[in-house]
Amino acid sequence: MAIVRGVFCDLDGTLVATEKANFAAYRAALGEFGIEFTWPVFLTTWGEDSRDFLPRIAPELSAGEVAGVRAAKARHYPAFLGETELNRPLARTLQTWSGTARVALVTTAKAGAVAAVLKHHDLTQLFSFVVTGDDTERSKPAPDPYLLALATAGLRPEDCITFEDSESDIRSAEGAGVDVGRIEWSADVA
Repeated sequence: MAIVRGVFCDLDGTLVATEKANFAAYRAALGEFGIEFTWPVFLTTWGEDSRDFLPRIAPELSAGEVAGVRAAKARHYPAFLGETELNRPLARTLQTWSGTARVALVTTAKAGAVAAVLKHHDLTQLFSFVVTGDDTERSKPAPDPYLLALATAGLRPEDCITFEDSESDIRSAEGAGVDVGRIEWSADVA
């Protein structure tokens, strides 16, 4: 890699530990449909889009009910933002890069959740742009989110680096040709 011109970053589990908040919001949402959601089951879904994991973990739900769970999760999520924790060293690193590179967030999270988390942690101004799960038809692990980020930034993959935490996210970035720095950080979620 030559000069880094683009620095991308994932949100959930990378820049912000959102595990507790996501679990609580999905648990409340699924509870509305009479489905018990446990921490071990939640851990099997980490890094996946809810469009993919909800039919797998709750096959009894119709397509309309899956949409209802997703809407209920979005409604419940803001109440649990206090359960999230910022990865301060990574945030400082991104702030440093923002003076010389395009810094962008590339996440499977939905736009409303992303906006709420960024506002809660005062990160809104850190990013040149944000790619959310609402912006591409195919989510991570498909390369589409990163291809959109590259196109939006007007950069080549070899000019960029990204920070990611999950195998699904890493496959997405690598599929688009972007080098990955793996983040193995999380708030205490035990």
